[in-house]
Amino acid sequence: MFEVGLIRVITLDDPKQLNIHGRLIEALYPNIAVESACIPDQPEGIHSFEMSREAVPKIVELACEKFAHKDMILVSCADDPALEEIRAALPGMPVTGGGECTVAAALRYGQNIGVLGIIDQAPKAYRRILEGRLVGNYRPEGVHSTLDLQTEEGYEACIATACKMAEDGCDVIALGCTGLATIGIAAELERVSGLPVVDPVVAMGAFVSLEAARAMRRSEL
Repeated sequence: MFEVGLIRVITLDDPKQLNIHGRLIEALYPNIAVESACIPDQPEGIHSFEMSREAVPKIVELACEKFAHKDMILVSCADDPALEEIRAALPGMPVTGGGECTVAAALRYGQNIGVLGIIDQAPKAYRRILEGRLVGNYRPEGVHSTLDLQTEEGYEACIATACKMAEDGCDVIALGCTGLATIGIAAELERVSGLPVVDPVVAMGAFVSLEAARAMRRSEL
């Protein structure tokens, strides 16, 4: 079994909510076991530069104290906070986040990528990797944090935004917040827009599966 530590960047008391991303990965990808933990004092997650800066040391501390023995660490956030810091603190540990994985997967499906997220600027991995191929960053009306996605109004605003993205010439929708995975909206967005939609948590799971295959191959040498 390939063991993964998954860091949620929103503070959660409900075990079901805490584990929802890990359970999704386990359901889709065999022979992967995910243990999830969240950082403290971050009730709205990360939706600003200031929040990200505040969260980074908490994420690194959690990674080092709880997941240093794992086979891989995931930061379940499309903005990929603290990835470089974790890599520096735990050399040799495979580490990735929602942003890197989503962008890489989106390029499998097209070259005109639209980002649907919760802030006015696409997360940094999307901007860095998609230079020249980013049609635009789209924030649904009334959505400003991951908590807004869990309302009926937020859900419907995401649907309307996906349709607008198709009209604007996007050929792929890359979700820019792992909270969109929490509400399981990707399939509905595909239905209404007619476009492939890349879910950050599903994308992270694909990269875990790849890393697990590499580890298995190495063990056989």
